[in-house]
Amino acid sequence: MLEGFVEIPILSGSSFLSVTDNGLNFNKNVVKHMNKTEFIKILCNSNKKQIAIQQCEKNTENSVSFYRNEKNLQTGVRFNNREIQQMIASMMDWNLQEFNYRADGFMFDNETMIFDLNSARKFSKRNKQMTNY
Repeated sequence: MLEGFVEIPILSGSSFLSVTDNGLNFNKNVVKHMNKTEFIKILCNSNKKQIAIQQCEKNTENSVSFYRNEKNLQTGVRFNNREIQQMIASMMDWNLQEFNYRADGFMFDNETMIFDLNSARKFSKRNKQMTNY
């Protein structure tokens, strides 16, 4: 009777990508949905303004390290790749000096998560400057 059904993992909160002037961060739910895969490819559809990450093997061309250890389940995965960060900021006309951006992700298939940058939310940065009283 349940032929063709697959189990859907239930996680609290959403899976999201944060883009800041410090880099890209995939939260812990992304790591879990991607089955703690060790390597991914990062894909971009500039026409639709979407970023995708897809599971792959270590020897796959353009693969990058993703999940390394249990620490990633607490903090998520951070990429400090300026080229990707600036490509996204330029494509979206984002001001990373003044704002952070967050795009929710959805699983496309069992190996790929897509982030629609058109629906990303913009957040003001916290004021890091201390005020003397």
